[in-house]
Amino acid sequence: MQGENVIYFKVHILYADRKENIVSIDTDKRRLSQVQTPQNMRGNLSPEHIFNQLYDDLQNASQAQLGWQWLLPLRSADVHHLQSLGIPATNAQQDFDGLVLSLAKILIDSLNEESLKKLIPCEKWEAFKDKRGIALLEAALSLNELKGADVHVAFLRKLQSFRASGSVHQKEHNYLKVAKYFDFGSQSPRNVFANILNSASDTLDYFIALVNSGRIRDIFEKNQIAIGYAGFSDMIGIADFGTSDASVNHDEAIYELQSKS
Repeated sequence: MQGENVIYFKVHILYADRKENIVSIDTDKRRLSQVQTPQNMRGNLSPEHIFNQLYDDLQNASQAQLGWQWLLPLRSADVHHLQSLGIPATNAQQDFDGLVLSLAKILIDSLNEESLKKLIPCEKWEAFKDKRGIALLEAALSLNELKGADVHVAFLRKLQSFRASGSVHQKEHNYLKVAKYFDFGSQSPRNVFANILNSASDTLDYFIALVNSGRIRDIFEKNQIAIGYAGFSDMIGIADFGTSDASVNHDEAIYELQSKS
């Protein structure tokens, strides 16, 4: 990355005792034009190599820790978005716009919405059941008081806005706001995308930290059990449990619910 100005969100992951169910993430946002990625953390790897490695790490960690993918695997027709991701060879606006589209496809459109919905607390389900995409991700993280999510949610929203507005509407207010957020006016498209790609890597870093902490798995399992209890409660009084006094062996029923969660 010699000569490239890059933005790096320095993320310090501090794992607290699992018993406390806390992940503390201290995020230090820095100006791209002032700071380069620390060599002792990411060496001399290119931004696209770093992103690809973290993407694979997140997929592997999700499968190992959760049994499901945080980001759904890309369809065969969309694999090229990941394969071609990298700092554009030229400063052509068309190349830049295409890469922004690819990054949004990978990080936003691929969010595993069905599994993220299962992180929404049961008592909040009705209010948030129709959320999708970034709004669903934000709800799943904030409702469970997972710290450090705000900066990454904000980044994804800006990326989404950049993708939605596009260069055709450069004079529109929304595009100009997002362009300012990414320092588009003072840097070349190549440098701006290097900044964006490094910010995307920091977001992947954050997701990996959440998954590896065990917190997401705990929330997921707790909610599944709560759903089971709710269904069990609804059945009380109407089901025939084969007992003469209508009593229920709650311990056995609860064990059955947990084994199916």
